[in-house]
Amino acid sequence: MATLLHLVEQNRVFKLEPALARGQQEWRRMYVLPEARTWMEGVLPTLESELGLEMSPIEQLDAFLTVYCAGDTLMYERQFRPVRHIAAGIWELKTPDLRLFGWFHDRDCFVCTDCDDATRVKKHGLYNGYRDQGVSRREQLDLDEPKFLSGDNPNDVISAFSYP
Repeated sequence: MATLLHLVEQNRVFKLEPALARGQQEWRRMYVLPEARTWMEGVLPTLESELGLEMSPIEQLDAFLTVYCAGDTLMYERQFRPVRHIAAGIWELKTPDLRLFGWFHDRDCFVCTDCDDATRVKKHGLYNGYRDQGVSRREQLDLDEPKFLSGDNPNDVISAFSYP
């Protein structure tokens, strides 16, 4: 069995480094599996906002990662929920144009298994497929138990999460 740090050393998991301001501390962590990293490096830079937003999807991810990792309060709004539990310990993190799927290994420590364009996910009903794939990829990792936090409330897995 291994820790996330051991899996990073083995290049089986990669840590995302947020663009934090000088003097800002990282309070939350995000890791990605190789498949998600490949998508982020290859596909993400080619995407444009399907919603016509000024921020491109890659800029949206960068902004989300900065807010998430800085430990800033994530707001749970009526029309847009940036964090949503799907099932079986798999969560969806969102920007307007992106969906990130994965699990929380520890509180404030997200492991992303898959990423995709939000419009594509909705159009083709890919939520269950990404849930099942996330569970499968989690089980394939030789990660120390417990591999993920249980619970379906964002406050179970993220600190500084606010409902309006």
